[in-house]
Amino acid sequence: MNGFTNIQIGAWNVIGLDCASRGANGEVYFVDNNDGSDDNPGTSWETPFKTLAKAITVSNLNIGSGKATWAKRNTIYYSADPETASLTVFPAKCDIVGVGSCDAYDKPTLKGRHTSSAEHLGCRWFNVRFRPEANGDLFTLTAYDNGMQFHGCQFIGSESTFTTSNAIITAACELLVINGCDFDGAFANPVVYIGTGNASGIKITNNNIRGGADDGIYIKTDATFSGVNGKALIDNNRIYVAKITINDVSGLCLITRNRCISAAASGTAGVGAFVGTTALCSDNQVTAAGITFMYPLAFDADGTT
Repeated sequence: MNGFTNIQIGAWNVIGLDCASRGANGEVYFVDNNDGSDDNPGTSWETPFKTLAKAITVSNLNIGSGKATWAKRNTIYYSADPETASLTVFPAKCDIVGVGSCDAYDKPTLKGRHTSSAEHLGCRWFNVRFRPEANGDLFTLTAYDNGMQFHGCQFIGSESTFTTSNAIITAACELLVINGCDFDGAFANPVVYIGTGNASGIKITNNNIRGGADDGIYIKTDATFSGVNGKALIDNNRIYVAKITINDVSGLCLITRNRCISAAASGTAGVGAFVGTTALCSDNQVTAAGITFMYPLAFDADGTT
């Protein structure tokens, strides 16, 4: 026995810990929003917390308790169908792993709009469904949230009477990873919006963006990618939106292997449906208003298409 347990969550193989190994690699907490209590210790499915916020508070206290825990990574197993809560604090150095189901969905559901009010780095989400409980953005991320990751999650653009503006909007958030996620519904603004400031090390890969009244992935002109973490990578996404599928106004992102469909006309050189720096793009296929082209355009050896 090595103390580790491999847990299959959809396509994700999440590495957990058995109870005997917690001291070697962080604590494990449990949330059952249906049948838990925040008066419980939250250390097993028999004694789970009720709210995710309670588990986050306890995990952050543990991670910050001294040098023996600073380099550890905690885990929160999360079950909810659904929980309504807008988080203002994320867990530092912690994995939130969604388990169970919510109605017909194979993920727990968290309803709310989430933005951090203090620095807690290195939070990772697995297999959680996010839906709006009011009009606005689902996640607003800043430098407080460097190292945030989403794996195998689902983001909902509209539900009931509420519409999501952006699924994820950032300002100076580094090392963001969005991988293997689904973005579904009529998002009012760009689905993923990378805003002003240093956004180095961002990876947006293997996602499905299905629907949106605006752009799919938007990189603002004053987003920068300086330092050791490198340029943003936008790779192997499938995108269907009303306007520009990938709109890299910064001109600094590596954009490869994406398959894009826009309801807009392609425009001159495709800029109505896809915007990127030619020297940083490879093998992107775009369909716009029924016309399909590769970006950058393929050329023969003599320079003709």
